[in-house]
Amino acid sequence: MKYIYQSLILMLILTTVFAQEPTFSPTDYRKDMLLSNEPDVIGFEGSSVIVEFDTIIDTPTSVVYYGVPHTEGYLTTPRYRKSALGTHINDKKTMHQIKIDVSKLEDVHYDTGLIEGNGGTIVYRIEVFDSRVNTTRAYDRRLRYKRDGAPKSGTYTTLTTITEGPFVDLVTHNSAVISWETENPTEGIVRIFTQDETNTLIKKEDFYSKEDTTQHEVAVTYLQPDTTYFYQVYTDGFSNTYTFKTAPIPGKASIFKFGFMSDSRAGVGGGERAQNGVNAKDLGRFATELYIKKADFVCFVGDLINGYTSDIWDYTSQLKTWKRTIQPVGALIPFYESIGNHEQVGNYYTVVTTEMKPEENYIQFSGTVAENSAENIFAEEFVNPVGSRYGFGIPNPEKKWSTDIGGSDTGPSYHENVYSFIYGRIHFISLNSNYWTTGYRNQSKFGQKSQDKDAVNLALSLFGGNREGYLMNNQVEWLKKELEEAQNDTNIDWIFIILHEPPFPNGGHVKDAMYWGTPGQGELGGYNDKDAPLGDVIDMRNRFWTVVSSKSKVLGVLCGDEHNYSRTLIDSSLNPNFQYPVWQIISGGCGAPYYVQDKSVPWVDNVKAFTIDKHFCLFSVDKEQIGLEVYNDNSQLLDSIIDLTNIR
Repeated sequence: MKYIYQSLILMLILTTVFAQEPTFSPTDYRKDMLLSNEPDVIGFEGSSVIVEFDTIIDTPTSVVYYGVPHTEGYLTTPRYRKSALGTHINDKKTMHQIKIDVSKLEDVHYDTGLIEGNGGTIVYRIEVFDSRVNTTRAYDRRLRYKRDGAPKSGTYTTLTTITEGPFVDLVTHNSAVISWETENPTEGIVRIFTQDETNTLIKKEDFYSKEDTTQHEVAVTYLQPDTTYFYQVYTDGFSNTYTFKTAPIPGKASIFKFGFMSDSRAGVGGGERAQNGVNAKDLGRFATELYIKKADFVCFVGDLINGYTSDIWDYTSQLKTWKRTIQPVGALIPFYESIGNHEQVGNYYTVVTTEMKPEENYIQFSGTVAENSAENIFAEEFVNPVGSRYGFGIPNPEKKWSTDIGGSDTGPSYHENVYSFIYGRIHFISLNSNYWTTGYRNQSKFGQKSQDKDAVNLALSLFGGNREGYLMNNQVEWLKKELEEAQNDTNIDWIFIILHEPPFPNGGHVKDAMYWGTPGQGELGGYNDKDAPLGDVIDMRNRFWTVVSSKSKVLGVLCGDEHNYSRTLIDSSLNPNFQYPVWQIISGGCGAPYYVQDKSVPWVDNVKAFTIDKHFCLFSVDKEQIGLEVYNDNSQLLDSIIDLTNIR
């Protein structure tokens, strides 16, 4: 009866607002997409390898920069040395070809190793001018080849290339997962080494993937805790040597560090700041800085990419650009990724009503719930834990909030986007605050902001799904069980909860997140309309935080979304149901356009630190003590806390 009543109220509201029932039709939304397919390596013509690709609009001829990957320490980064101009195929300005003469790199002046090795791996960057935004878009790729005979006059052929990775993930005290992708199916082998007192590598064991495939995930087992290992991966020969360190024994009081950051979606400034939906400039630098500062792993809490697209290849391509950017570091330390509001691909519709001028509004609905859902593609692209550390699995998929609306009855899976893991005596829980999101993306009578309540309510009424930042019941019930077990676990000292949308936003996302208020008018108390679709935002937020603060071991809730840094202490002064004080730390400064502080929010006096600088966070765990340092892109220390646990 409750759902029927809500639906009747909603229909009454829509009838009042709209003189004519809204109509809608599918549409494309691909504002960051330029290439329509993966660049295709055709083969060699003499010493030149031919690469072809298509664009979705007419473009000038492309340019390619190419060179070799250089290894400095264990970080492998591209070093470009030559360039070449592309051509159009059959004079069609959407069909492109590039010839890369690799023999130009086979020169003693460059010491690339390609002469002595009779070939090897080259890296190349394709740049194409996009007239829609008057800027070039860049795409980084690799190629592996062999040469029979002398440089220039020999026979050149392509070899199976590692197109992504390798990455090290799911590092425990006695195991790890090494993953990579190849352009063609091939056998997968990971060779593990240890090092003796003379720094000589000693082969330990080979681990094999189950079958020939392009997506390789190899579990490396029977390792020793808190130990450094070296590894190589096999594709027609073994790769460079990489290294990783196993975790301490669970429950052991240990010393370690972990990084935390988010919001690396494209920034303002073009070039490396906006590379296929990613701010590769800041993301790559901060990842390297965290490695240099000896972080053992990194938690990245959403908005990796621009996303918001109706094209699956576009969405996947942006995620791959993010992975290629962090790969030099991701080969050495694990990254744990969470979903943000920009990790969205789905159906878009042009909605027409007589109340809108112009009479259209693009409404995005991530309604696909199987293999093409944003959540499923995210799980395929990354290697994260599966469900609960305590054996609860994953939350059940959510049911739609009303029985009288369109869209799917059941949402997508929480597989590898809601999970937990333990490192030392710290328990980490990653949530999905952007599950099955419905919203809108365009200008209309409702305004230019995608968070406008009327437009979102219309979208929810037409297509179902979930409101941005809203935690639905199954996920919250799963969290309750996970927290209860961690609280009672004598091997756990502290708990961190990781999710993208902040429960208590401080600037830029007061208009949505878990508040949905009016910027500059925070005293209005946010959005709490029980007659609107999933409109009880404040009640939901308070229910969630009551659960979070009910356990004394919960030290921090780590969020992104807002493109700034803030450290806020949420306690019973804001709500008597908030039993224990908990830090909310927002780190959204990995390159997205910044937001200033909104000092109108009711919790402004609880904000202990705030800055709009681009930044990353580094937590230092020294047994039971947990410190925090925050650095900007000039390596300046923005905030420093010796021990976050001194709050009770």
